[in-house]
Amino acid sequence: MRELSQSPDLGPSLFDAPPPDSYVQAKEFVRWCCSFGDGFRNSPDIANLRFWAQKTKIVVSERHEREILETARPMFLKKIDQHVRRAEKAEAPN
Repeated sequence: MRELSQSPDLGPSLFDAPPPDSYVQAKEFVRWCCSFGDGFRNSPDIANLRFWAQKTKIVVSERHEREILETARPMFLKKIDQHVRRAEKAEAPN
């Protein structure tokens, strides 16, 4: 029998700790990096992070910058991979 508290499709429970600020900020930063059109940024690097933090009026310490970037890079790669898969699926002949 499957343990309900470990089921990934149910999402976080009321008893789970909230995600750290660095995770939440990394998620928002990646969303900003992946915006299309004139707003597209090509990578979650330190320059883009600092520009994003300034634009969103968030004060980020050096330690916090490292945490955000370490969290954002895998998220960014996953998001790019998802976009590539969707594009490949859309181009595939039916």
